Amino acid sequence: MTDSSTVSVKPDPVDDRALTKRVRRHVAGRIREYYAVTALGVEDFCRQELIDLDLDGSGLSVDTGGVAFAGRLVDCQRANLHLRTATRILMRIEAFSATNLRRLEKKTGDIAWELFLPAGHLPDVKVSSRRSRLYHTAAIARSIQDSITRRLDGAGGPLSPGFPQTLYVRAVEDRFTLSLDSSGEPLYKRGLKAGPARAPIRETLAAAMLMAAGYDSRRPLVDPLCGSGTFSLEAAMMAKQMAPGLKREFAFMGWPAFREDQWAFLKREAESHMTVLDHPLIFASDIDGGACQRLSGLILGNGLSDAVKVAQKDVFQCEANQYGGGQGLVTINPPYGIRIGSANQAAILFNRICRHLVQRFNGWEVVLIAPRDLVRQLPFATRRLPLFHGGLKLTLIVGTIQ
Repeated sequence: MTDSSTVSVKPDPVDDRALTKRVRRHVAGRIREYYAVTALGVEDFCRQELIDLDLDGSGLSVDTGGVAFAGRLVDCQRANLHLRTATRILMRIEAFSATNLRRLEKKTGDIAWELFLPAGHLPDVKVSSRRSRLYHTAAIARSIQDSITRRLDGAGGPLSPGFPQTLYVRAVEDRFTLSLDSSGEPLYKRGLKAGPARAPIRETLAAAMLMAAGYDSRRPLVDPLCGSGTFSLEAAMMAKQMAPGLKREFAFMGWPAFREDQWAFLKREAESHMTVLDHPLIFASDIDGGACQRLSGLILGNGLSDAVKVAQKDVFQCEANQYGGGQGLVTINPPYGIRIGSANQAAILFNRICRHLVQRFNGWEVVLIAPRDLVRQLPFATRRLPLFHGGLKLTLIVGTIQ
């Protein structure tokens, strides 16, 4: 990628107005290339989300593990704010060929880093290399950091606290692509809950599973093994049309191109689309009283009480007739024996759950995940998609309980 911002003129630290003009011209106002990173198997859902943000579908390119798109900086910010299935959004800075460290340092040093990075802030550099003559990732990272340091020498200004920056460097067959992370913390960290849960499912994956099941917020959703409540919280945000990034910060908020007034407008716009529901149609329950209490606090604290109702209950006490009539969706992430319990215990529990669903939720839709060796035990027909979660090979199961 060729970019006129990659000039070798040293920045003048005292000419703030000139720098501001360059930032607006080369970063804020220019159509640039971006890349939405996703979990494997989630790419098509992310592509549809980008189309729903009014980005030109013909300009989207689906790759293994992500979706490339073109837009202005405001589109990058909207993607961070609204995408439910992306892990992070990268801004493509530059691409070039290099077969030795000298050329790598020269090409990196030619980039106008003062347009992209907070004053005085050196990014963390993460490198991957495949089939390249430069393969020592630590040496590549040091060379790039040294080049950026020399480029920014004398730029002055304080560090920008609270917005750590990460530069991702990908080398394939001597071709280097440099991308700046606009998200910071992974996007599955919605800002709704603090601290890890036992055997959690990532929010981005839960959102993709709900999309795969065709979740309809007008119908009941039952989450009978809710744990930390990821399915219920994601469904609640969908039902209320709440942007998943409303309650968190992003790395781009530390960039020279960031404008507080523009960001405030994007958030107000997102908030204006939120709805208040007449009554909850999402029913979360768990045998663990402490988990239910924590989830109730999260729901109350994040304004989701109109969408979700929580009860302490064993999964085998849940029946379709308890949830207001009509057929809905059951979401289940069972303890499948890899993270919790033994494989034998997981198989027994999985079979019990499947039998219970057939007896008590006949005609409902179901979405669940399970190890691939348990899938053959399902007593009803389903669609099955490969799923990768925490380095594990699982299966996403979607179907009608019969």
